[in-house]
Amino acid sequence: MNKKELKEFEPILLEHCYNMTILKTNALQKKKDTIINELIAPIVRSGLSLQDINDCIEDVMEDKVLDLTFFEKGGNLFNDYVNEKWIDFAKNLFKQRSIGLGTPNEASGEGELMFLFLSRYTTKPTKGDIKIDDEIIELKGEQVRVFGDIRGQDFRIKTLKIAKKFGLMPNKANKTNLDAVEVEKSQHLSHWNIELSKLSIDKQKEFIEEWLECLDNKKHKEPIKNIFLGGDFSHNNFIKEIIKILYADTLERNKFNKFVYLGDGTNSVILSDNLKEFNKLVDEEKIVYDANYFRINQSQPVGLYIKFSN
Repeated sequence: MNKKELKEFEPILLEHCYNMTILKTNALQKKKDTIINELIAPIVRSGLSLQDINDCIEDVMEDKVLDLTFFEKGGNLFNDYVNEKWIDFAKNLFKQRSIGLGTPNEASGEGELMFLFLSRYTTKPTKGDIKIDDEIIELKGEQVRVFGDIRGQDFRIKTLKIAKKFGLMPNKANKTNLDAVEVEKSQHLSHWNIELSKLSIDKQKEFIEEWLECLDNKKHKEPIKNIFLGGDFSHNNFIKEIIKILYADTLERNKFNKFVYLGDGTNSVILSDNLKEFNKLVDEEKIVYDANYFRINQSQPVGLYIKFSN
């Protein structure tokens, strides 16, 4: 696309972005330029002409591009909910992470720009990814991370104090070799099995509950019952309870109504803000642990990656 063609696209794209709440009319020129660049890339990859974009925008305004019942049912976004005429463009928009929509430190997630550009009923809320009517919707791609409300460095300090209180020896963190209480990490499980064996079952329960309390400053009597369901400490159940606590914390902090796992767009899952439903999926192992994000030497909040099992 040459400069002349770009100049022809710009006013049309800007006007649509204003109408779709992607941009405010008084936005900085730098932000406008960024958004335009982020839209031009999918247009070029899809081989669309100026007339095609005009036709697409017309279809958007007539609600002929996206079927928003997707946010009730989930499934294959492109095959089942996108007008066949615009599937290729939708796929390219889907993959476009937007700096213009995101924060100074992080681009928006996959799918966000696509939903805002292709549906007249989606808007950009002050907080959250997209809004439909009164519902705030959190969009997640293939990597889903749930966070606590405590920084890794602070978590390390608090859990070290708890270990000392119970007379337990910390493990040595990988890479940094710092003393830490990384009970959640499978590579330190043998260490913590030995340390926990020094305590009575009741004391083990107290220690684990205080460890969990560091995540959100709340008591966790019911999770402790699940973690020690068979009479002994279950690391598998321990991880499940951490996932539940972190999701509840994420929900409380972000105030969303729906949590949408987009995946690659072919296997999307819709979750509500109903914690009981989420916890049931965790117990049934339909939502499972994927990777650790407890960075005990960093200022980032502690978290876990989760995934949806088939």
